[in-house]
Amino acid sequence: MFAQILSLYLQSLLFTTIVIGVVLGVWIGLRAIRNKDKTAKARQAHLYDMLLIGVMTIPVLSFAMMSILLVLKAR
Repeated sequence: MFAQILSLYLQSLLFTTIVIGVVLGVWIGLRAIRNKDKTAKARQAHLYDMLLIGVMTIPVLSFAMMSILLVLKAR
């Protein structure tokens, strides 16, 4: 049972990391294309903010995704 839960958690962690990475990459890319940040310091601050947002949201969304996978496997 523990192995199954760990497997579901690792699957959801991988999936969530990929999704968050793509979303943040697109967000950073669009912001770079539009030239929102004029200085290198502002670009660096925005990059750090996005990395921090990613690090904080991945575990939370991973547990949410694990619960969805658990419900789908129970059917």
